[in-house]
Amino acid sequence: MSLKKTALVLFLLPLLASCSLPGLRFKGPIRIRSGRRLPYVIQPITPQLLTREAARQRAVAIGQPNPALARAIREYSYHVGPQDTLSIVVWGHPEFLATGSAMGSSSLPTRNPGVPSAFAQPAHAHTFTVHADGDLNFPYIGAIHVSGLSVTAIRKLLTRKLHLILKHPQVSVQVVGFHSKTYELAGAVMHPGLYPITNVPVTVSQAIAQAGGALHSGSGILGSQGTISNSLADLGRVIFINHGKREILDLRAFYRNGDLAEDRLVHPGDIIRVPSNAFDQIHVIGEVTHPGDYPMYGGHLNLAEALGDAGSIDLSTANPTRIFIFRGAYQKPEIFWLNARSPVAMLLATRFQLQPQDVVYVATAPISAWNRVISQILPTVEALYETKVLVYP
Repeated sequence: MSLKKTALVLFLLPLLASCSLPGLRFKGPIRIRSGRRLPYVIQPITPQLLTREAARQRAVAIGQPNPALARAIREYSYHVGPQDTLSIVVWGHPEFLATGSAMGSSSLPTRNPGVPSAFAQPAHAHTFTVHADGDLNFPYIGAIHVSGLSVTAIRKLLTRKLHLILKHPQVSVQVVGFHSKTYELAGAVMHPGLYPITNVPVTVSQAIAQAGGALHSGSGILGSQGTISNSLADLGRVIFINHGKREILDLRAFYRNGDLAEDRLVHPGDIIRVPSNAFDQIHVIGEVTHPGDYPMYGGHLNLAEALGDAGSIDLSTANPTRIFIFRGAYQKPEIFWLNARSPVAMLLATRFQLQPQDVVYVATAPISAWNRVISQILPTVEALYETKVLVYP
C-alpha cells in the first residue's frame, strides 16, 4: 500500500469509529452484569410476565369497594339555600294557603283512609321560594331563616312555631325546586353544562352518565379492530376539582370492572372535566413502515395491533429481536422487551396490552446500521477521491 493510501485509511478509521446513529445500539442478546445496578429494569415479555399481569387483572375483575364514598353517600343530606322552592303542607289547615309572587298552591288528595278524620280535610301544598337572605315568609309566623337547614330541620322548626297557634300540627316539607347549588361538567361529554345539586347524592361517574355519557365519534373509525365507534373522551384522566383541590380520577376501572376506588361524591361548586382522548394514544418509532402516533380504541390496544397499525416491521432494516416498549416517567421508565423471532412471539404480542403514552421502538438491524454508516461516510470518501483526482491527475 502506498504512503498516500495508508494516510487516507488512517484518516478514515477515526471517522468510522466515531460514527453512530442516534438511539440505542445492541450487540447480541441483552445481558445485565451481576452486581451492577441500573436505573431501570428491562423486562422480557414472556408467558410468565403475561400470567402475572392476568392474575393482577383478575384480582380487580370484581369492582373494589370504596368505604369512604359509601359513608359519604350514607351521610349525605341536602341543605336548602337561596332561590330553592319548598313545598310545605300543614295537614287539615287550608287556611295556610299562601299568596304572592313567591308563593303558590297545588291541591293534594283530600281523603286519606289512614289519617284520622280531623286530618282528612282538604290539604293544600304551599310553595315558598327562599329569599336571597335565606328567609321565607310563612303565614301567621312571618319570616323564618331556613338557608343552610335540611328538610328535616325545617319541618321541626315549623312544627315548633306552629305549635304556638295550632294543636298538634302535622307538617311535611320537601324541596320541589333545586336552584341554589350547582356543579359544572365540561369537556368530552354529550351535554356539558351546569347541573343542580339535589337531595339525591350523585357521584362523578353518575354525573357523566346523567350528561349523556362520554362523547363518541358518530361514524366510527377504521382500525385494526375494525370499524368501531371510538370514544372521544379520556376516562382515565378525569379532572375533579373539589374545594379548590385538583384530583385526576381514572374511571376506566369503574366502567370496565365496577371498581369504585376512583369515584367521588359531587359537592356544590365542584368542577368535573372530561378531557379528550388526545392523550389516549401510543407512539410507534423505529424500523416500521409508518411510524407515528396511534389512538387506542376505547382504551384498548395490544402490541400486535399497534405494530399492525404502523404497517408492521420493516424487514429490510429492522431487528425483530429488539422490540421495546417504554412506559412511565423518563427518569425511571419501565422497559419491556419482545424477541419477535421467538416461536410464541405473535401470541405474546397479542396478549401484551399497551397503556396510553407507551412508546414502541423497533430497533435497527446490525447490517442496516452498518449500511447507514457506509452511506454517511461514502460522500466523504468520494470527496477525498475527487480531491485526489484534481490534485494528482
